[in-house]
Amino acid sequence: MKVLWVASAYPWPGNPYGGIFFQTQAQALARLGVDLALEVTMPWIPSPLAWLSERHAQQRLAPGRQLDGAIPVQRLRYFGHRFQDYFGWPHRDLTRRILDHLPFRPDLIHAHFAYPMGLAAVRAARRLGVPSVITLHGSDVNVSPDQCALGARRFRLAVAGADRVLCVSGALGERTARLTGVQPICLPIGIDLRRFPSALDQAQARAALELPAGRPIVLSIGFLHPSKGVELALEALRHPDLAGALGLFVGNGPLGPAIAASANGLWRQGVPNARIADYLAAADLLILPSYAEGLPTVLVEAGACGTPVIATSVGGIPELLGGDRGRLIPPGSAAALRTAILELLREPEPARRRAALLRAHVAAGFDADRQARELLDIYRTLLPGAAPRGLPPTPR
Repeated sequence: MKVLWVASAYPWPGNPYGGIFFQTQAQALARLGVDLALEVTMPWIPSPLAWLSERHAQQRLAPGRQLDGAIPVQRLRYFGHRFQDYFGWPHRDLTRRILDHLPFRPDLIHAHFAYPMGLAAVRAARRLGVPSVITLHGSDVNVSPDQCALGARRFRLAVAGADRVLCVSGALGERTARLTGVQPICLPIGIDLRRFPSALDQAQARAALELPAGRPIVLSIGFLHPSKGVELALEALRHPDLAGALGLFVGNGPLGPAIAASANGLWRQGVPNARIADYLAAADLLILPSYAEGLPTVLVEAGACGTPVIATSVGGIPELLGGDRGRLIPPGSAAALRTAILELLREPEPARRRAALLRAHVAAGFDADRQARELLDIYRTLLPGAAPRGLPPTPR
């Protein structure tokens, strides 16, 4: 089976964590014998403007082609911009580029995110006469359709045009059904459980990462942006009761300098995903005070490591942390975050029990190889002459 993926990011040596969840599932499919190739979409930004943004500047340095094991990856630059949901037709340019750079004639095309990748992939698949699949991840469901009427219309077109629609959490599926009448199949991507838990205990992990041995460590991993609640985390950590704690922020983003300048914040950037388990082992807890999410991979990774977590009750997070598997707080409240951190540090035993429940939950339902087998079964239902496997067609 030859499958073409259209995705928005993929790791490379200069950015080892961007799109890591795509890589995890892609490698799992390759282990199952799928002949998979990726086209990674990148908006084209004129040189003078690109260097004004760290993200766009980094994208310009990404290789046009790379080989990840047996998986060929090529990056397509299309004319996109930050207001593409409001005006313009970036999906048309992207459709043309997908077709112009086909690595082979695919049996199906699978796009990640509804727009512009999903709509472009649906159009390209129609021209090739092959099925299309879209996976919805979060902002494409929770943000873009609410920005303007055109964004909502394009979301509906992408979802209605695909032969199968998937989503990474039940909350995304429910919202998609309300907006479009299409009920997606919920299929989280999962993680490579073979890498978890870390072989290091907390003391070993701290020594290996050159972190203080006797100080509480509050860990945050991800894009350092206001939407992730980074400013709330810094505000919470400034409280006198948390003066002795170290706020460890792992990732890149515009708030990195603010973290480095804070009294008890430590910024680590450029960390490869292979080291994330060590950071989770070193920490007393992981926080994710985001304002919006799909189903964050980092919480699944924390679960696999047995690290207690505190996160906001947004998107698919309550599905993951429900059943007393983690500490849920309302979004936008530094006071609630501070209180939860203090409770966990002062009474760690309840948090350890929650972490154990989350660990068992992750082991049972978030193994990337198991999820890849389910995805492969979905692919097979779409091929000509395939026998039905109990999956109804996505409503159109």
